[in-house]
Amino acid sequence: MSTAALTAHDSPSDHHASQRTAVFGMTIFLASEAMLFAGLIAGYIVLRLSSPAWPPSPDLPKLPILLTGINTVFLIASSFAFHAAEVAVKKGKSGVAWLFLTVLLGSLFVGVQAYEWYHMHHEGLWFNKGGAYGATFFVLTGFHGLHVIIGVLMIAWALIRQLGGAYTAQSHTYLILAGMYWHFVDVVWLFLYSVLYLI
Repeated sequence: MSTAALTAHDSPSDHHASQRTAVFGMTIFLASEAMLFAGLIAGYIVLRLSSPAWPPSPDLPKLPILLTGINTVFLIASSFAFHAAEVAVKKGKSGVAWLFLTVLLGSLFVGVQAYEWYHMHHEGLWFNKGGAYGATFFVLTGFHGLHVIIGVLMIAWALIRQLGGAYTAQSHTYLILAGMYWHFVDVVWLFLYSVLYLI
């Protein structure tokens, strides 16, 4: 909010305290999410190490490393785009174009992942097919994909609000929180891509 909009009940110190509280709350939430993902990844590693071969059958399709690598670039690029939006808002600009690019890249990531799921299902791999190989792949990528969809919706909402000038250099707490969430989702994907596809 601008200085002109402040009232006796809403001082700059109150705003900063409220922002610190919101950031602390998001940090705690993301810490719990990190533990959840860590548990899922640890479970995957245990199942994979206990299997003599991965995939367990030569008839099962291998994961598309190149396609998913390109998709990973889309997601990482979206993180840089969102950061550019935050920087623009802090400088008093709208950042709308960067927010739109973030939504576009995030949506593209989800679309490519949906295509990958369709392709793997067509090749005979699904939650109940391929044993632990299929189940862990779809659970891990599906759980992360759900987080990406939530993040895209959060940023799309920020974009819609910013079209009306909702965020200023003095007041953009929602953007800070959305950014924390989005960057977290991106970092988690780097771990998932490394563990599921590359190693």
